Amino acid sequence: MSPSDPILVSDGDALSRLLERVAAEPVVALDTESNSFHAYYERVCLLQVSLPDADFIVDPLSVDVAPLGPVLASGREVVLHGADYDVRCLKREYGWSPGRIFDTMVAARRLGAAQLGLAALVRSHFGVHLSKEHQRADWQRRPLTREQVRYASLDTHFLLPLHKVLAEGLSERGLLADARREFDRIAAAKPHARVFDPEGWRRLRGARDLDTVGQAALRALWLAREDRARDLDRPPFKVVGEDALVHIARRRPATLDALEQIPGVTPRVLHKVGEALLRALREAG
Repeated sequence: MSPSDPILVSDGDALSRLLERVAAEPVVALDTESNSFHAYYERVCLLQVSLPDADFIVDPLSVDVAPLGPVLASGREVVLHGADYDVRCLKREYGWSPGRIFDTMVAARRLGAAQLGLAALVRSHFGVHLSKEHQRADWQRRPLTREQVRYASLDTHFLLPLHKVLAEGLSERGLLADARREFDRIAAAKPHARVFDPEGWRRLRGARDLDTVGQAALRALWLAREDRARDLDRPPFKVVGEDALVHIARRRPATLDALEQIPGVTPRVLHKVGEALLRALREAG
């Protein structure tokens, strides 16, 4: 079960070889890595596929992965962990419907596991500690390091043996049929488009403590941040933090120098969004 170096799939020939191997397997493991922590417009940046004898890292930024979808959906069981997110991403990005899935998180929950994270389950069943070193890596950046590729492969390397253990447990306890109905519901999930809530500022810590003028300022800042995040293709929280927005709304600075004195307004924030924040304050009155 000890992992070897994964096989990187980044061209058409390598993908064709992977498709042949996947087509010969009744059960495969699958995971995705996206760049939601680093971009406004989230996209799938890696696909991890594990077979009983090999792990693969598919680079969808280098090769058209469209042929993989029908192979995954053609009757074989696809094992994922916390499948809801991956299913929605794959449907949104590629229009794939994974068909028959097995969610190890759902299975572990139905078996009464105290901890449902993949790392906890792998540690509990196999005595292996998985690193979280690259958990928030920017998976869109290239080239990928060897450490990133190996880290990503571990998200699927243990899923097949984990599937075997959990499926046997569900069957022994008469829980498999109900679990499969839940798997089917997850597989049928529809992708959700990103929806911005213009009144989301009301949920920020400290928003209720602002006076009427401060709340109007905070709403304007909230809208301005979203516009800049979209333009920069950055997550809004990486454009300027929410605590900083509340502080700005409370003080309502009129100049860049005054804005720079507010906690959380770094030189980078000032450069990227400073003028937009001041403009929002002026327009809010």
